[in-house]
Amino acid sequence: MQVRALWRLAAIGSVAALAVAGCSESAGSGSGGETAGSIKVVMAQYSDATTPFWTGVVRDFEKANPDVDVQLQVVDWNTLLQQVPTWTQTNTLPDVLNFNAFSTFADEDLLHPMSDIVDADLQQDFIPNLSANGELDGTAYGIPFIASVRTLGYNQEILNEIGAEPPTTWDELVDVAEKAEQAGHTGYCLPLGSEESQGEWSLWSWANGGDWKAGDDWAIDSAENVETLEFLRDLSNTRQVTQPNPGKTNRTDGCWQAFAQGDVAMTAVMPLGTFQTSFMADSGVKWESVPFPRASADMAPFTLGVTDFLMGFKQPGNTEPVSKFMSFVFGQERYVDFIESEGFLPTTQSASEQMADDPIAGPGIELLPKARFYPTTDPAWNQVQTGVQSQLGTAMEPDADPAEVLAQLQQEAMSGN
Repeated sequence: MQVRALWRLAAIGSVAALAVAGCSESAGSGSGGETAGSIKVVMAQYSDATTPFWTGVVRDFEKANPDVDVQLQVVDWNTLLQQVPTWTQTNTLPDVLNFNAFSTFADEDLLHPMSDIVDADLQQDFIPNLSANGELDGTAYGIPFIASVRTLGYNQEILNEIGAEPPTTWDELVDVAEKAEQAGHTGYCLPLGSEESQGEWSLWSWANGGDWKAGDDWAIDSAENVETLEFLRDLSNTRQVTQPNPGKTNRTDGCWQAFAQGDVAMTAVMPLGTFQTSFMADSGVKWESVPFPRASADMAPFTLGVTDFLMGFKQPGNTEPVSKFMSFVFGQERYVDFIESEGFLPTTQSASEQMADDPIAGPGIELLPKARFYPTTDPAWNQVQTGVQSQLGTAMEPDADPAEVLAQLQQEAMSGN
C-alpha cells in the first residue's frame, strides 16, 4: 500500500483500536481514572544538538516531577515522516509528538485540545497567526513550537563572477541561472524530492498567483499551478539550469549540501535554522538571501512560514502529565535556549520580544506575522502533503504530463475531505 493512503486508513484503524482498548492498561497510561505515571515523548531531530538538549530537559523535568517518567525518543525527520503513519495504523502513537501536521489527528478526535494541556497565559502568548494555524473548526489542537521562513539564497561570489544581481522576477532568475550555468555552476537547485517538496512547491505556486486552495476548495490543479509546473520543467529539461533529476533531489542532502560546497548559484533556503546551523556553519561560501522571485514584478514579496507543532494524544490518564511537560518545555529560558541552539524562530510573543535584537533571528521575527502557511487546518492536509512528497517530483520526468500529476493530487485532496 502506498504511504499516502495510510493516513486515511490508519486514522480509521486507530479510532477503532482505541474503542476496543477502552480503559485498558497501555504504556504511558493509567486506567480507571488514574493519572498516568509515564508518558512517551517523540521529538523531531533538527541538528546534532537536538538529542543532548532533550535528554537534559527530560532529566530536569523528572527531577521537578518525580511522579512522571518520560520515555524520550528523538527521531530524524525522514524516519519520522515514514513512521508516524505506521504508528497511527497500529495505535502506537506517543503521548506527545513533535510533527509538522496535526489536522488529520484532530479530525479523528485523537488529540487533546490545546486548552486542556496548555495554561491560559501560554495560550495568549502565542503569535496569533501561528496559533490560528493550529486550529481545526475553531479549536486549537496543534501547539506552535518552532517556526521558520523561506527565502532565495544566493552565492555572492558566483553572482559577482557573472556580473549579476539577485533576481526579483522569474525572467531575472532565468537570466542569472543561465549565466551561472555557462560559467560552470548549477544555476538553480530545485528540490522536488520526498523530503520537503511541499515547501518548494508553495514558493513557486504562490509566486505565480496559485495556491493550494481557493476558498474552501482545493485548487492544486489550477491553471496557474499547471503553468508553474511547466515553467519548472522548462528550467530543468529545456534550459537545463538545474541539477539533474530535481524530482529525486531533497533540499538538505541535495541542494543545501551542494550550495554549502559552492556549486550552486541559487536555491530556496531557510536563512535560519538547519540550513545555517548544520550546512553553512563550516562553509566558506559567502551567501545572502532575498525574497523569493515572483512571476511578475507587480506581485508583492512574500515568505513561506513553516510551523512545526507539539501535540498531545489522548491516552487514559495522561492529561495532567502532558500538561506538566508542556509547561516545562515552554519555560521562557528553556524555550529560548532551544530556539537559539537550533536556529529557529520562536512562536511566542514573549520569546520574540526577548530575541528581537538578535542579528540573525530578528529579521525573521519581523517577517513571521505576515507569512503565508500550508493549509494545515484542513484535515486532508496530512494526506495531501504525503502525496505531494511522493508524486510531485514525477512531473519533472521528460515524458510526464504535469497537468495529470496535479490532477491526481487534486483528486486525492478532494477524497481526503
